Amino acid sequence: MRIAVIAPSVYMSEKTYPERIFAPRIVALQLVDGLVKKGHDVTLFSAPDIETKAKLVGGAVDLLKGNLIRDKFLNRELLIEYKLESGSESRAFYALDLMGKAFQEDKKQKFDIIQTDDPLLHPLADLSDSAVIFTFHDPLPRRESIDFWFLNTYKKHNFISISMGQRKGEPALNFVGNVYHGLDQKLYVPSFEKGKYLAYFGRLLVEKGPDVAIKAAKESGESIKIASDKMHFNTDFVKKNVLPFIDGKAVEHVGLMKTAEEKSSFLGNAKAMLFPIQWDEAFGLVIIESMGCGTPVIAYNRGSVPELIKDGVTGFVIDQDNEDRPGKGSWVIKKQGIEGLVEAIQRIGEIDRKACRKHVEENFTVEKMIEGYEKVYQKMIDKTNYA
Repeated sequence: MRIAVIAPSVYMSEKTYPERIFAPRIVALQLVDGLVKKGHDVTLFSAPDIETKAKLVGGAVDLLKGNLIRDKFLNRELLIEYKLESGSESRAFYALDLMGKAFQEDKKQKFDIIQTDDPLLHPLADLSDSAVIFTFHDPLPRRESIDFWFLNTYKKHNFISISMGQRKGEPALNFVGNVYHGLDQKLYVPSFEKGKYLAYFGRLLVEKGPDVAIKAAKESGESIKIASDKMHFNTDFVKKNVLPFIDGKAVEHVGLMKTAEEKSSFLGNAKAMLFPIQWDEAFGLVIIESMGCGTPVIAYNRGSVPELIKDGVTGFVIDQDNEDRPGKGSWVIKKQGIEGLVEAIQRIGEIDRKACRKHVEENFTVEKMIEGYEKVYQKMIDKTNYA
């Protein structure tokens, strides 16, 4: 197959944004390199400094940092809103430039598949005779958002979900397949020892629940290490709910773990990874990263969690509250919220760490992910050719 993958986020450039957690970067690179390994002709339209086995068409270096200012603002006092507006437009121009390059290449020699995760491509998708597929990384949006408008307007386009839980709600998108993320097992070295601390890995956002993780750790009498960037240190939420509790002992901030080796060490030495999300996370790559390191996961029953964790086998699924969600009340631990998390922490020794690794090896490998995309691609190619 001739495949174009358009990954036009500036955050695909790890060299430009080294302190940015961006899971789609990992997924995109594993996907294109895996497809090349299977013999496909793959072109990646993305950051110019990426290391990949695919043919690389890089984005405009001048736009990559997003710090150019609109001409109409140059003679004004540079207020923060001018910089933010210019930065947003610069990133959009960067993405559109890459999309233009992809469509120009498509005209020269037609791709069988064009895949992207950027909604900006929706208005352009019907200009190509190739099968265009959108990967969707987030939960379905709220009706009052611009994201909802985009998805609802183009809901007949082809979408790949990354969990079945992601499909629940509106708008009713045309999902043509579901493919779970996968790990390169060789990069994640498991540890089957007991572990020394609780782990939290991710951005310090309300919806990620770092404050809940800290509270559960403190109430259970366990220490917790927080691996995150410092991007949100200046937000009111972090200033009030996270930073005051970091003492370097019971609660320690250890910075951002970027490489698989760093993640393996951090996650593999933990007793459990806490994932008390406050939203319906579409996947949660760190869940399978943790289990791949042999470390069980304790998570709230939101989004994809019950699809990824085998309750009582690779961790514990906890009902966050009384809201009626799939699986509610059927979990090993019946307590809800913080009480449920604390009980799970206390019972984490019941989990066989080898079962965590085995679960990933059987269900969430790069090989399985590539096979899943190949099946969807072939289905869409057959449909396009038939039409």
